[in-house]
Amino acid sequence: MVRTALTRWISAPPVSGWPALVVGLVGVWVPSVIRFSLNGVVTGCEFTPYLPFVLIAAILLPWWSAALVALASVGVLGGLFGGSPAFQMSCFQPAAVIFLASSAVMIGVALLFRQALGGLQRRGDDSSSGIIFSVEKGDVWANWHGVGTPVRLGTQRKVALMMKDFLARREAADAEGEGR
Repeated sequence: MVRTALTRWISAPPVSGWPALVVGLVGVWVPSVIRFSLNGVVTGCEFTPYLPFVLIAAILLPWWSAALVALASVGVLGGLFGGSPAFQMSCFQPAAVIFLASSAVMIGVALLFRQALGGLQRRGDDSSSGIIFSVEKGDVWANWHGVGTPVRLGTQRKVALMMKDFLARREAADAEGEGR
């Protein structure tokens, strides 16, 4: 059960759709609030509060969404959306380039880590074909070795009934084949 959940989490980012948009917006909004609340203490072109949130986005979101979080962070701090004077400072462009390069490395490492662990998971299985069934929170999942993410088949009760029906039909077909 834990292995299936880990495999699903590793092979595909856990957040997608509307929740991904919310994670992305929070990943820009929270560090912006932190950064602008420290405006009297921290002056200049400081992107540091945004870095952990780009890393969280790289872990939770697809790579392109995490890249959008990084780009939006530069836009927000640079005044594209709020008229910040940081954009006119001589340090802004070098700081933005360094921040974007750091963000790209974090996103790339998260992506490579996900792909490497997914590859190890597939390679660690000694059977290269067949279906693996697992149960998680009352739902049955089917996983094909090395092909995509696990697929939810239904509740345990429903899948058990379908399997019993399948085995009964198989037995009837075998018995009919022997009777000839």
